[in-house]
Amino acid sequence: MNLHRDLLLLWAEQGALDPARLPEALRLAGAFPAADDWRRFADRLLLALAVLALSSGVIFFFAYNWEYLGHFSRFALAEGALILALFGVWRLGLERLSGKASLFAAALSLGALLALIGQTYQTGADPWELFAVWCALILPWAVLGRLPLLWLFWLALFNVALYLYLSYFNWQTFFFVNLCALALWEDAGRRFAEFRRGFAPRLVALAAAFFVTYGAVVYGVWGGSESVAFQKSDNALLIWAMWAAGCWYFYRYRARDFFMLALVAASFLPLATSALFRLLSESSWRHDEFTVFLLIGILVVGITLAVGLGLWHVHKRMAAEEQEKITENAA
Repeated sequence: MNLHRDLLLLWAEQGALDPARLPEALRLAGAFPAADDWRRFADRLLLALAVLALSSGVIFFFAYNWEYLGHFSRFALAEGALILALFGVWRLGLERLSGKASLFAAALSLGALLALIGQTYQTGADPWELFAVWCALILPWAVLGRLPLLWLFWLALFNVALYLYLSYFNWQTFFFVNLCALALWEDAGRRFAEFRRGFAPRLVALAAAFFVTYGAVVYGVWGGSESVAFQKSDNALLIWAMWAAGCWYFYRYRARDFFMLALVAASFLPLATSALFRLLSESSWRHDEFTVFLLIGILVVGITLAVGLGLWHVHKRMAAEEQEKITENAA
C-alpha cells in the first residue's frame, strides 16, 4: 500500500487538499514513478531477462546437441559457463547489480553442471538428491549475495527437492516450510535493505497461502481421500484459522501491508465457497441442481461483496491511522 498516495487521496476527500492540486501533490510525493524510476526498472528487468536467456540457452544447447557432443565438450561448455559467471562476480563485485546478476547466472550454471555429471556418470542417485545438493552448494552464494531473486530460486529448489523426497504432496509440510521462509524474510527485512518489502516476500506469502488454503478446502471441508497422497487431516481448518488470524494481526498492526491482508481475504473466498457448496449439496435441495447452483451463486456474490467492502474499510482506516501518526509526530 502506497501510504503517501492514500493520505493525499484522504486529504482531498476530506477537503484539506484542493482536488485540482491532487495530481501535482501525488507527483511531488513520489506516488507515481518518475522517469528515473522507469529507467531503473527497465534496466533491472532487461538484466534479469538477459541472465535467464543466457542460462537457458546453455541448458537448451546441451539438450539439443547432446548426441553430437563428447564428454570433454560437454564438461568444457558447462564448466566454462560457470567459470565465466564466477569471473563476472569477482570482476564486478557483489555490491553492483550486475555482479549479483552474474551470481544468479552462476547458480543456474551450477545446476546444469550437476545435471550433466549425473547424466554422464549415471550415479544412481535419486532425483531429489540433485536438487538437495544444488540447494546446499548455492546456499553460501545466496547468503553472501543478499539477492532476493536468488533466495526465491533457492526456496523453489528446496520445495522441489522436498516434494521429490516425500514422493507425494503433503500440504502441511510445504505450508510450514514456506511460512518459516516468510518469517525469516520479514526478520531479514529489518536488518537488510534488500529484503524490505517488494514482490519477493509476497510471492513467498502467496505460496504459503496456497498450501494452507488447499489443505483447508480439500481436507477441512471435503475430508480428503483415502489414498496415500491425500491423507485425511482433521486439523486443517484449525491450521488455516491460526494462519489467517496471525497473518491478519501481523500485517494489520505490525508490518502494515495491505496486500497481505487482501491475500488472507482472498484465501477465505474459496474456503467459504467450498463450505457452502458442500452444505447445500448435502441438504434437502441436493436433487434440485438449479436451485443449489443459484443459491451458491447468490451467496458467493454476497460474500465477495462483503469481503470487498471490509477490505475497503480497512484500507481507509489504515490511511487514517497514518494521518494521525503524522499529525502526532508533527506536534
